[in-house]
Formats: sequence, C-alpha cells, structure tokens
Amino acid sequence: MRALLHFGRVASLALAAVWLSAAVNAEETASAGHLFILSGQSNMTGNLENGFRETVEARLGAAQVMIVRSMKSGRGIRFWVPDYAKLEGGALDGEKSVLKSNSNGEEYPVLLAAVKKAGDATRFQTVTFVWMQGESDAANGLSGAYAAAFRNLRQRLMDDLGIKTMHVVIGRISDYGLQGEKADGWKSVRATQEQLAKDLEHAAWVDTDDLNDIDGKPQGDLHYPKEPSVVLGRRLAEQAIRLIGQR
Repeated sequence: MRALLHFGRVASLALAAVWLSAAVNAEETASAGHLFILSGQSNMTGNLENGFRETVEARLGAAQVMIVRSMKSGRGIRFWVPDYAKLEGGALDGEKSVLKSNSNGEEYPVLLAAVKKAGDATRFQTVTFVWMQGESDAANGLSGAYAAAFRNLRQRLMDDLGIKTMHVVIGRISDYGLQGEKADGWKSVRATQEQLAKDLEHAAWVDTDDLNDIDGKPQGDLHYPKEPSVVLGRRLAEQAIRLIGQR
C-alpha cells in the first residue's frame, strides 16, 4: 500500500511538472512573436488599428502578433515627452507656459503601462513603434523641437522596455495644412518626419496625402474618414512587415 501511495505521489508530481513545463512553453511561445506599439493623436483611430491588424496577422499569423494602441486626441508630441522643456526649441510661449509645461509627458506613463501590460518586451522577436501624430505641433508653431522630442521619446521607450532595437514607422501628417498661416509649421513637421525615417535605424514613413480627401475641401480634412483610415493602417503595417524582413 505504501508503495502504491508513493507511486501516486511521484506520478502526481510528474504530471504537475509536465503541466508547468507546458504552461511555461506556451507562455514563451505566445511572447515569441512581434510586438507593435501604435500611438499618436486623433488620427491613430480604431479603424486604423483594424487595417493594421488584419494585414500583420494575415502575413505573420495571429498567434505571432501583439498589438497595443495608446492614443490621445489633440495632443502635441510634448505630452509624450517629460523632458520636453529641456529640448532645444521646447520652450512654450505665452502667459500659461509654466502651467502648460506641467502637462509635458503626461501621456507617456499611460503608453508605457499599456505596453508592459501586454508582456515583457524583451521576449518578443521584434518591437515596432508606429506613430501617427504631429498635426498639433504643426498648427501651434512647435515644429522646431519635433525631431529632438521624437528621438527622446523613442530612446526613453527603448530604455524603459529594456530593449536595444526598436523599429519605427511614422505616418507623415497629411497635406491639410499646406495652405494658409499654418503652412510653414506644417511643412516643417512633414519634412522632419521624413528626415527622422531616413536618419533612424530601422525606420520608415508612410504617405497619407491621398487619404483625407473630402468634397469641397481642396486640401482635404484634418482627419481621415473611416475607410481611408483602414487603408492607412494597412500601409503602416506593410512598412512594419518590410522592416521586420530586413532585420
């Protein structure tokens, strides 16, 4: 009887060990794919995410894809950069500049928490940061600090996630503001986004000028309609997949 009891305990322990091993292996497999971090302001929509998701899952397999989206409408890049005021060109003008500065970086903890909730970034094969933002900076004369701010955000995110490499795909802001009093800022942000994609390692940008067309508006609208947003998501995904293939 004792021998049978001993055998039962050993068998139970063995089964538990097998289950634990399987659980760990399953967790490792689930985290061995590709992490995509989608962030930005109002044009980083759910429709964009849908187009992005259907594309990467079709090409890479749903089990190999983890997508995190964290966005906030009407926000300049400073809201993701705690050190914004220290950057060249990052000083905010006006009577409320000190008050405004207090909001620098307030979206960053939200973004970081969302990413960490998805899993340990170091266990993914690749991490890609997809950025659709810049209209607020272009419209408010804050293009001068944009490049430094984006570089700061990228590096901080890599440091906090414990990763040494992160792919970047930028959706260049549309042609909406290329006419009128905001034109200079608009042109500057667009050029900066292109240059960032050229200078940074593992980076690309996506054209959006044909996606905001609205009847009666020569330069289109500030926001992309539903279906064009899906198309934008697909374009961003194609660039993200291309970068993964180059690693």
